[in-house]
Amino acid sequence: MLAFTIAVLLQASVPQVLPSAAARDTLRTRRDSVAADSARARAAQRLESVQVTAVRGTALPISERTIQRAELQRGYTGQDTPILLQASPGITAYSENGSASNYSYMRLRGIDQTRINLTLDGIPLNEPEDQGLYFSNFPDFANSIASVQVQRGVGSSTHGVASYAGSVNFESVPVAGVARGGEVQLTRGDFNTSRASAVAQSGLTGSGFAGYARLSGQRTDGYRYNSGNRSQSAFASGGWFGARDAVKVTLLAGISSNDQAYHASPLSVLQREPRDNPFGNRPVDEVTDRFHQDLVSLAWTRALAPTLTVATTAYGFDAGGWFDYPGDSGLADAYHYNLHSRWGGVISALQYTGASSSGSVGVHVLGYSRQHSLTQRPDLETRFYDNTGHKGEQSVFAKGSVTRGRATLFGDAQLRLVQFRYDPSANAGITSTTVDWRFFNPKAGVRLQVTDGLSAYASAGLNGREPTRADMFAGADDVDSVSSPSLLPLTRVRPESVRDLETGVTYRRSALQVQANLFLMQFRDEIAPIGEINAIGYVLRRNVPRSMRRGAEADLRWQVLPRVEVLGTASLTDARVDEYRDDATGAVFRNVTALLTPKFVSGQGLRTELASWLALDLDGRYTSRMMLTNTNDPRFVVPASWYADAGLTLRAGRHSVLFQVRNAFDRRVYTGGYPGAAVGSSDPAAQEPYYYTLAPRNVSVNARLTF
Repeated sequence: MLAFTIAVLLQASVPQVLPSAAARDTLRTRRDSVAADSARARAAQRLESVQVTAVRGTALPISERTIQRAELQRGYTGQDTPILLQASPGITAYSENGSASNYSYMRLRGIDQTRINLTLDGIPLNEPEDQGLYFSNFPDFANSIASVQVQRGVGSSTHGVASYAGSVNFESVPVAGVARGGEVQLTRGDFNTSRASAVAQSGLTGSGFAGYARLSGQRTDGYRYNSGNRSQSAFASGGWFGARDAVKVTLLAGISSNDQAYHASPLSVLQREPRDNPFGNRPVDEVTDRFHQDLVSLAWTRALAPTLTVATTAYGFDAGGWFDYPGDSGLADAYHYNLHSRWGGVISALQYTGASSSGSVGVHVLGYSRQHSLTQRPDLETRFYDNTGHKGEQSVFAKGSVTRGRATLFGDAQLRLVQFRYDPSANAGITSTTVDWRFFNPKAGVRLQVTDGLSAYASAGLNGREPTRADMFAGADDVDSVSSPSLLPLTRVRPESVRDLETGVTYRRSALQVQANLFLMQFRDEIAPIGEINAIGYVLRRNVPRSMRRGAEADLRWQVLPRVEVLGTASLTDARVDEYRDDATGAVFRNVTALLTPKFVSGQGLRTELASWLALDLDGRYTSRMMLTNTNDPRFVVPASWYADAGLTLRAGRHSVLFQVRNAFDRRVYTGGYPGAAVGSSDPAAQEPYYYTLAPRNVSVNARLTF
């Protein structure tokens, strides 16, 4: 008691030192400064993302999945983007070399990526003539992405080619919204795979400037023989961000050399040699290419009012390169195909965001040309042909939403005007020819907020799409007086259209997020694949009068325990072609299953934080069987498959190491293919299935050092 009394008296006798007025002002100033900087960064990031917001919209009645950077990066070791996007319902993907690079492709609801709209910060990425994107031209692309939204069905109007199967819009890392610092990633894995990537970012400075830069290099031998990839890329973005204005310059550049592996291998050969490459399995047989693609853009965004913003972007692409195809004497007299594309355009979006309504108006104007030429080794100066395709596009869309009580009504309309001109070689014996298309694409829908966490939606839309150059020319790279009777006029292949109905529910609570939807897509004059690929890799397609896809999709995230999260996706699709005529036999098939469209695809995931320094991820993927033809021929089927990946992440402060095992159970998986000539048969009409394969169990290690 005495000790306690003495302690109290001593404490009372010690004078209490209170902060001075100057100290209090300093603390308050610091807090105000931090708050002001944070508010300035948020305002700058909002200006920076106007084009993305205009394309994505807000609370739309559409079926979509948005994948944030943390999820993209969690298991990232340099995979091509289509492989990463399989986390979204309805997407299947494969790489020609069997691993995670070289040429990779995706399908959405069984429809190939030439009919999927792709944008980066609102800039259309699809190459206008063939309407695809070779992600291998932009290696390590996903390393500079902040988020990606996959819209299934006709979705919301966007810039560029029609979102026929859906759209995938990427948002780059916002330079005004990231802190000052840097990062280095180093990857090493099976098949002699290696990658190095370095990132530096300035953060938003006091004078309003911000910058971001990434340099990457990677290489792999690939799983299949002679299917390697050697590539480099750069991404740089920087600008000035004021109170009402933002000016931003972006550069994306890539150069890639891929060994050719675009032909699938016969099943009879794969059973003996799973790594087979029809171009040859010895190093001396290696057939390669070399392509580059560069994008530069200048964007200006201005806040006209607190609720009204306008953003305008001018952009330009330059892409080109060559690939070889063996001649009679192999590579010594290989045919040397050359391509060079240039295109550019202007997009502009006016965005309004009010308390109970929002809207945007967007316009896009594009001009494009691509030169095709052919020489033969060793004489690379004499050209067999030299033709050029030209394309122009002008489009405008207007979309808006109004909220009344618990219901939000949405409307969207787009007008696209497209022109194509073919300039033949000087000695082709034919003249230039042109074709024009016009498309009006309306959409409407409603979202109802049933409870705080539960909403329901329904929408209907129409989209039309023009054929690609490869569609119009049946895969030919040149048209002359000999081939023109069967390939011209350019209207021989009709444009296609789809009517899309979507309805679904979304449930979001702190521990559980679920989206489930039904869809019905009815096609007129679908430009459908016929299950063939030509010598230089073009997938052959032609019109089918009527076809249909219907199904159900689900996407689940469940925080079962504080450190355990369960993920699941499921897609059930019934894809039908009303009537299909087989070119080889003349036989007519009715009500057949569309090729390369699995009836059921599901993904299963487990995310665990075992400790602050240790995480374990498990992912499984099941794909039901797929037809290789539109004839329901049971001989030509991709077998059903299931495989699993696992990742273990060790953390030390801001640094981490990821150990990843792909195809952990070493399953034999075929990812796609087509029918081809039966090996060893004397019957020229005999066929067997040809398949692309998934690599067996393989391991990679990725070190991430953050500064």
